[in-house]
Amino acid sequence: MNKQTLYEMLQQQGVSRRGFLKYCTALTSLMALPPAMLPTVAKALESARRPSVIWLSFQECTGCTESLTRSHSPTVEGLIFDHISLDYHHTLQAASGHGAEHAREQSIKENYGKYLVVVDGSIPLAEPGYSTIAGISNLDMLNETVAGAAAVIAVGTCAAYGGLPHADPNPTGAVSVTSLISVHP
Repeated sequence: MNKQTLYEMLQQQGVSRRGFLKYCTALTSLMALPPAMLPTVAKALESARRPSVIWLSFQECTGCTESLTRSHSPTVEGLIFDHISLDYHHTLQAASGHGAEHAREQSIKENYGKYLVVVDGSIPLAEPGYSTIAGISNLDMLNETVAGAAAVIAVGTCAAYGGLPHADPNPTGAVSVTSLISVHP
C-alpha cells in the first residue's frame, strides 16, 4: 500500500505550496467554514492518504469490473495508482488463493474504520454455497468486511437492487447488498 500523503502526491505533480493553500482556501469556503478553519483543513489534507478500497464481487456477471477496466477518465491505472489503494479485488489483483484473502484481511486490520467497501453482485441467501470466495459464503464475507468499513458502495443493478439473479424464480434467493446493509444518516 502506498503510504504517500495527498500533499506529497500533489507536490510530485508540480502543485506548489501556494497552489495547495489556494485549494484549501476554496475548499474551506465551499464547506461554509470560517476562515479561521483554513489551517485545520490544510493540516488534514496534508496528512491525508489514499483511501483503502476493498472491492467485493459476488453473484454477478463481471460487467461492473469490465466497465471499470475500460474507463478513460480516470483510467483504471490512474485510479489505482494515483487516487485509491485498491487493496482487494479478486479479478484485478495479482495475488490469488490464500495470498488474496490475506490481503483483504490485512487491509481490514490496518485500516479498520477507514476503508471503503465497493460491492458488485447480489448475495445468495437460499444456499450459501451457490457463490463462495475462498470457501467463504458471500454473506459471511460481506458481513466480515463491512463490519469495519467507513462506507459501503453498491455498484451496479445486482448490488443495488438484486439484478437478474433476483428475478423470478430466483432459485439462489438473491438479494441486494442494500437490503442487507442498514443505512445510517
